[in-house]
Amino acid sequence: MNLGKENEQLEFKQSTAEKDAAVVSMSAILNKHRRGVLYFGVKNSGDVIGQQIGEMTARDVSRVVYEQLKPICDFTVDVVDLDGKSVIKVVFSGDETPYSADGRYYIRVSDEDRKITQKQLFDLIQEKISTYEKWEDALTEYTLDDIDEALLKNCYADAIKAKRITEPYSTAEIVLTKLNLLQGGKLTNAGNVLFSRHKPLLQKLALFATDERRTILDQEHFKGNIFECIKNGILFMNKHMRWRAKIGAELREDIPEVPVDAIREIIINSYAHARFAQIVSAHEIDITPSMISIFNPGSLPALVDPAEFAKGAKKSVLKNPTIAEVLYLMNRIEQFATGFKNVFALCAEAEVEFDYKDDEQGFTFNFKREIVGA
Repeated sequence: MNLGKENEQLEFKQSTAEKDAAVVSMSAILNKHRRGVLYFGVKNSGDVIGQQIGEMTARDVSRVVYEQLKPICDFTVDVVDLDGKSVIKVVFSGDETPYSADGRYYIRVSDEDRKITQKQLFDLIQEKISTYEKWEDALTEYTLDDIDEALLKNCYADAIKAKRITEPYSTAEIVLTKLNLLQGGKLTNAGNVLFSRHKPLLQKLALFATDERRTILDQEHFKGNIFECIKNGILFMNKHMRWRAKIGAELREDIPEVPVDAIREIIINSYAHARFAQIVSAHEIDITPSMISIFNPGSLPALVDPAEFAKGAKKSVLKNPTIAEVLYLMNRIEQFATGFKNVFALCAEAEVEFDYKDDEQGFTFNFKREIVGA
């Protein structure tokens, strides 16, 4: 049996010994066409030769894909019979370009996987940013009646006070239209997640007794818009952080174990850079005896390390430019790309250690705590 020739969306591997090369082909095809099919047990010519398949063979293929392909795409791994021969068929698809294979980027050209050029990588990233922008501007079923106008007025007052907006508040319709959050009487996606009273976002918060995260001492599943989630997250953190008293000449000063402004900056940035268009999990704040973790279902732009932003080596690349602009005008964030710089400086001054992780699931920032009694 012959399956035809390899092409830009079809790849053959003779056996699962070529799993690493298979992931390279998957990334190349995804970056070019967003979907494809790959067979193990088929020659380059298309001749089906089959292969020996054990109990763990398909699972091993899945494991390698999960470990090496970033971000992870939708895929299935099935054992199928072709003319009496057992082969493994992998069907995959995804829109979260650019995809990498073990940290390297490829593009499909005919039936070959070629290393991607800097220009091609830049174009893929720009295309991704454009997708987010289109999501922000897309219209929802909600109207002016669905906004929390009291919240809008309070945020607008903050903008006036910070002198980021000079015109006085007029009507919700005029304000939202000028902010590009309302078109033709309908809220955009950005307007909905920012000011809706229908609680569009889920925020998970938990305090754990141990680092194993088995015993929960306090937890909350909070639903709200961006401004409500930011406020609630900060309140939860302040409630469960450790504070020490500094006695001065006249007044007592309560000092948090982690600078509140640093926590506030990371929480707000988590909403500025979230993948709202394809959100698959909630924003999450976890507190354990040794760590305060803030997770958002997003990733850093262009796979840039936060330290590069902190040094001023990289300019801000906004996934959600409308949302970020509103957060800036309402005095929730400072100049773009300065957030990590502020956090790093605050932690250095307070001698607080931290780390972070950016992967296919999202971005996690960890503030380290001193273990009591250690």
